[in-house]
Amino acid sequence: MVSKVYVMVDDAKRIIRCEGGITTPSDLTDWVLIDEGTGDRYDLCQSHYFEGGIYTSDGIPRYKLVDGKTVLRSEDEIEADILPSLREAKHAEISAASEAAIYAGMDVETTQGTEHFSLTEKDQINLTTAKNEIDKGAPVYLYHTDDTLCRIFTAEEINAIAQASVAHIIYHTTYCNHLFEWIRRADAAELAGITYGAELPDDLAAHMQEILTQAGAVAETEAVT
Repeated sequence: MVSKVYVMVDDAKRIIRCEGGITTPSDLTDWVLIDEGTGDRYDLCQSHYFEGGIYTSDGIPRYKLVDGKTVLRSEDEIEADILPSLREAKHAEISAASEAAIYAGMDVETTQGTEHFSLTEKDQINLTTAKNEIDKGAPVYLYHTDDTLCRIFTAEEINAIAQASVAHIIYHTTYCNHLFEWIRRADAAELAGITYGAELPDDLAAHMQEILTQAGAVAETEAVT
């Protein structure tokens, strides 16, 4: 007995379903007849007709319909489909890494030597409060480093911590934004090598340095005023 093979395509003519033989749909609306014959290839076309399967391991259609015939899509066509999801995943990865780097904080030289200060959201709020009090004229403020008891910090120390925190946040925010730009223009192979801490391409590295230089000049101006 002759079995018929049908496919369904999306708006881009990519084959998204295959039925026929013993799984022939009762309603063939929107289905396209592509072949017919005898044997398992046609009776069980879902698992035998399309070599390698209809979809890649990433869920991307591997075949398309051209003039009524099935054609294996090129690697470039498949990559173009998968890139948006790869970029989205990489964007989320870099965003999380940037936030973690900011929250991890920085070292600052104080009267006690080199001390470390975290910059979680709560830490940033507490440091802003301390800086505001110093700006109002307070000569000292009660604060603390990571995992230590509170102590009295001088106005100079609070200002130094605040300045270091601004530089720390600006650096990681700027670096993260440049990584996002790299992600937007990278192909699938290049995306795999984009990690937090990776060296930026020359043009992005130069642009980032320019931005950081300008940001440093603004910070110095604000400190003077």
